[in-house]
Amino acid sequence: MSLPSYIRALLLVLGFFLQASAAQAVNCNATISSINFGSISVRAGAVNQTSGVVTITCTGLLGLAVGVCVKIGTGSGGGSGSNSPRYLVNATGDRLNYELRPNGNGPINGTWNQQYYLSIISVGTVSWTIPIFASITSNTVAVDTGSYSSIFSGVSDASITYGVASCAILGSENPIPDFSVSADVVPSCELDVTAMNFGNLNTQVLAPVDQNATVNVRCTDSTDYSVTLSQGSGGGTGPTDRRMKNGSHELRYGLYQDASRTAPWGESLSNDVDSTGIGSNQAFTIYGRIPANQSAYFGTYSDSVVVTVNY
Repeated sequence: MSLPSYIRALLLVLGFFLQASAAQAVNCNATISSINFGSISVRAGAVNQTSGVVTITCTGLLGLAVGVCVKIGTGSGGGSGSNSPRYLVNATGDRLNYELRPNGNGPINGTWNQQYYLSIISVGTVSWTIPIFASITSNTVAVDTGSYSSIFSGVSDASITYGVASCAILGSENPIPDFSVSADVVPSCELDVTAMNFGNLNTQVLAPVDQNATVNVRCTDSTDYSVTLSQGSGGGTGPTDRRMKNGSHELRYGLYQDASRTAPWGESLSNDVDSTGIGSNQAFTIYGRIPANQSAYFGTYSDSVVVTVNY
């Protein structure tokens, strides 16, 4: 049986009165700690995560429950249309993408319009601390090195609303004091290497056999680096005298920096390859040669050479 219309109206007025009374009896403020990622690498696969703390402080009546909403905007660095990602920026306006999350593994919340229901258990002041998780999502050496930051200042960037049943309902609002998110991008490099396959050979190697491989290096802009090649697991006496092995059998070969096979490529300062990063891919050719006048036993010969980028 439905209630008469005048009784429904009375209940609605009473409900509004209780909500308004709760807001008037409580005063809430919040602070957010500055979030500093420290020194980070932006190479592919790097994980850069940190956290801060939201502290909510309320004063009010004994046993009173109050709805609190914490809202965080984009900060001075800005953000995408949905605030996911937000941006840290450097002095020249370059962007570094990052996310803020309500929990370590939860979904991205671009607007960070988080609501909490808190209970005032004493007549005095009560505080709650809530973690805020942050992660860098720019994993590319195209990002320049140096300091990046975003400053959150004013109600449009960060505020606390309280005395509400939903974050969509207007309530009492206080600004959150200024805080920042920052990171320092350090020089980073990454690489990949293709295999060198000399193909099928006669057991009598009467003429040199040449083959190439490619080293792709990606380093942050203006980062000095060198590329070295280890001697290999097969041994030998130097960069031009390496060994591919087939059991106890050996096949000599060398690795070089140039097509004429005159500049050895090894792992010392005198025979490494030096360059400077440009924030994108730089390709280097490894020139291989199996010298003539060798006899080989049938089967598969191989060696494993470690390619290292030093920066």
